[in-house]
Amino acid sequence: MLTEKAAALRFGDVTTLCAVSPAWADRYREALAGEGLAVGFVADGAALTATLADHWTIDVVVLDLALATPALAARLSASGPRVLAFGNPEHAGLALASNLADFIAEVPAAADLVAAIREAAAAPKAAGVADRSDQSSARLGALGAEAERVAAALARLIAPTDASDPPPVDPGAIRQIVRARRARDRYFPADIFADPAWDMLLDLAAARAEGQPVSVSSLCIAACVPPTTALRWIRTLCDAGLFDRTSDPLDARRAFIALAEPTAQAMARYLGVFVRPENQDQR
Repeated sequence: MLTEKAAALRFGDVTTLCAVSPAWADRYREALAGEGLAVGFVADGAALTATLADHWTIDVVVLDLALATPALAARLSASGPRVLAFGNPEHAGLALASNLADFIAEVPAAADLVAAIREAAAAPKAAGVADRSDQSSARLGALGAEAERVAAALARLIAPTDASDPPPVDPGAIRQIVRARRARDRYFPADIFADPAWDMLLDLAAARAEGQPVSVSSLCIAACVPPTTALRWIRTLCDAGLFDRTSDPLDARRAFIALAEPTAQAMARYLGVFVRPENQDQR
């Protein structure tokens, strides 16, 4: 039996535990109870870690990323519960380091949370970070295919034919490209130009030239897509070896993203060819 503090949220024989702050517990408790569900919550990462250590019948965990801890990450495993994560992307470091978290929404509505739990409980656990925030499964499938295509293309770009050192990168010129890309949004629907991989590459190239670290949340903003979609791209490009991820030594929930060295060299060669004063129509 689970303790009263870790009472279960049950769908048939599937046990789900919500690990959220008291404020979110208050928000979801009534709505989930209204669905006829027995709702149970733990209020912090330590309590969740202890509960998972004591009870092996929990199949799904809903996790507020703000509560993630290194001890919790160590407790999660491929044979453990399915994890539905939500919250500020700034706290997604541990989730990105794991293949066990599905990002559902930054702040899911109660109905969306119930739907995500039902789907997670019914589906077999898959490796990798999924994005369940998109409403259309067709759109989600297309996004996954596009992520794989871009990752493969960039992987080919990493092997340059020119053995010479790439030219230095001018961060001001890159920022000008980014401003031009954003200016299009005043005249055309932004979604017809959605290209999060390229937006993130440009932002990371400029930050590298400026000597500035880039947090996960900052890179999500630069991607100009919903945070859950951006997190999925970051995961894909990290897995492809195009981005490097490092943990914040002061907060294990946070992570910084940078261009992998071969990617940085490929970007420098590309920008050395196309980012010139005479080329004002930058893409």
